[in-house]
Amino acid sequence: MKIVLLVACLGFASGVWAADCVTNARGKTVCGNGSKAVAVNPNTGTVTTVQKNPSGVMAAQTSNGQTAVAVNRNTGNVAVAQKNQNGVTTTQTSRGGTAKTKNGMGVAVGPNGTVCAKGKSNQGCKKP
Repeated sequence: MKIVLLVACLGFASGVWAADCVTNARGKTVCGNGSKAVAVNPNTGTVTTVQKNPSGVMAAQTSNGQTAVAVNRNTGNVAVAQKNQNGVTTTQTSRGGTAKTKNGMGVAVGPNGTVCAKGKSNQGCKKP
């Protein structure tokens, strides 16, 4: 019952109420309207929302806030972010970039080895 209520709330909040919904062979319900979609896993109760912005970038987020994925169809770059139990988010891109962040501060390493950091009172980058 909680899942049905959650899907209904997400539908009203995101405007997908009038969207097409299907249930796949595994029992997962997916609703979408071309730019937004909601999927519910009945086994775990996890809800995943997906949005496509006007630039064509698609982003997915789980209801537990632990995992997010973004895909830029124009560049082909994919970014996956996962948050650990300490609140540190680790993001990895398909082009080799990585970042670890928490509370707006963190360290990012580009695919070319450039390291950028942002702290409470300073920020900057260093090339290898």
